[in-house]
Amino acid sequence: MKKRTAAFLACLTAMTAFAGSCGGNTAAQTTAPAPAAAVTEQTVQSTVSETQTEAVTEAAPETSAVINENLTPEEMIIQSSLLDMGSPERFADKLSKAANGEEITVAYIGGSITEGYTVEPEQCWAYLTHQWLCGQYPDAKINYVNAGLSGTPSTLGLIRADRDVIAPCGEPDIVFIEFAVNDANDPVNKEAYESLVRKMLTLDSKPAVALIFMRTDNGYSCQDWQKEVGYLYHLPMISINDALTKAIDDGVMTWEDYSNDGAHPNPEGCKFITEAIKYMFEAFRGNGDRLPDVDANDIAPIYGDDFVNMHLHDSADLTPVSAGEYENSAPLTAFPNAWTRKTGENEGISFDMEFDDLFIVYHCNKNKHFGTADVYVDGEKKCEVNSFAEDGWSNPVPQLIMRGDGVKPHRVEIKLQGDGEKTYFGILAFGCTNEELTSPGT
Repeated sequence: MKKRTAAFLACLTAMTAFAGSCGGNTAAQTTAPAPAAAVTEQTVQSTVSETQTEAVTEAAPETSAVINENLTPEEMIIQSSLLDMGSPERFADKLSKAANGEEITVAYIGGSITEGYTVEPEQCWAYLTHQWLCGQYPDAKINYVNAGLSGTPSTLGLIRADRDVIAPCGEPDIVFIEFAVNDANDPVNKEAYESLVRKMLTLDSKPAVALIFMRTDNGYSCQDWQKEVGYLYHLPMISINDALTKAIDDGVMTWEDYSNDGAHPNPEGCKFITEAIKYMFEAFRGNGDRLPDVDANDIAPIYGDDFVNMHLHDSADLTPVSAGEYENSAPLTAFPNAWTRKTGENEGISFDMEFDDLFIVYHCNKNKHFGTADVYVDGEKKCEVNSFAEDGWSNPVPQLIMRGDGVKPHRVEIKLQGDGEKTYFGILAFGCTNEELTSPGT
């Protein structure tokens, strides 16, 4: 088996021949360590019934990919990664721009697997696929935006999308979304994931969007519910989960060939992912039935779309009514415009904001000095935010504060429980929906 595994990985290495870098930009990245387990959030009442989800599952096609059985076992494994081709129309349009020597932007948003945790930046699968596209279209300028951030779910990806996906190079042309091992199986994550997909699909640039599903060593993946979003919007879907499971079950690879820990691909694992993405692009050139592109605004959501118009607010654009003992600081590289407090009279901090739904992004750690705060909206206590966690590692965590009934002005107040002496609390940012929706999901 060792010889066969070595041959497979050598084959991937040989297949992954890249041209030199082409013009591009890289989003700022964090170097904080990432947990292997999925990040969970506050659970709220589901916005979709079980029967509604089952109906979508039954209607979903098994695959629109062309299956070729005259392949080697190694090639069959890569082929198995293409869960569904979806509609290739947007990809064809964007790749046509690149073929004509025009400038395009390829963005990747996800957790630490997308960020490239445990590998060098040039070994990350996102960078490798970008370099491959540069080699395919040498006359084009292909910008590279890596918006991966360790340990974060799609809720935080959605909150960061304006800043980390769109701001670096303008609206993207191609977007890969990866949150299968960071999301939890709860309504907030589901709605945030679908809202992120819809947000990307409805940008003026009409980007091509592909979903990519990873797994952990113990088999954890949110592919089963995330793929329903892909089926609904006719999106290409790449399942590293399926391909890696098949490779391990067939004895062609071991988990250790792919990863040096419980979740993150090593350099050979990144090549494995890259080959799967290359296979998707090659499959677009083949014949067979193709699904049409769809307008997300014409489709009622499965899990919800109330969060589509989510925006990040921090000290760069939001001034407290009263800052109390809080100071502007940058406890994490990825959140340079935060508010933190270490001690003081516990006056708290307050803001005047306009929003419908409100999230807080707070600094979490396994540190006894990280405290619990009460959050009030218009004088009413909405929730508690506990910034201490046994599995905390100085990571950002989003939490839903409230769901509204329209965009309205509110006073938001945050105050620590107890006297606050020698108690730390970090507010990294807020996520607010502050535009009215007009889609069928409203």
